[in-house]
Amino acid sequence: MILIHEVLMGRDKQAPLDDVQWRNLADLLCRINALRVHYGKPMTVSSGYRPPHINANAGGAKRSAHMSCQAVDFADPNGELAAWCLKNLKLLIQLGLYLEDPAYTKNWVHLQSRPTNSNPFKP
Repeated sequence: MILIHEVLMGRDKQAPLDDVQWRNLADLLCRINALRVHYGKPMTVSSGYRPPHINANAGGAKRSAHMSCQAVDFADPNGELAAWCLKNLKLLIQLGLYLEDPAYTKNWVHLQSRPTNSNPFKP
């Protein structure tokens, strides 16, 4: 199970979440934990909640879903999770998860609950 503290990464201490971010986080956790059950293997959060200053330092998009608690990145050094996600796009669609193209996310998998127009792997 992926826990709140794994996604928050302690960053909520300096940049507390507002009510909308808490709702987004609860929704995201439900979706990624449902995915985790189907995947059947441990998943390690490499980047979760990013307050604006951390997002900027990470080179994140100006409107990154990480800032609104609607995105999480998972470590994927061997590409196994990315390959599994690509083979299970129908499940991601059912769960309402959007996958960033793994061709652009070497060594990690980006999943988010917020729709994006630029994402070819979306519900």
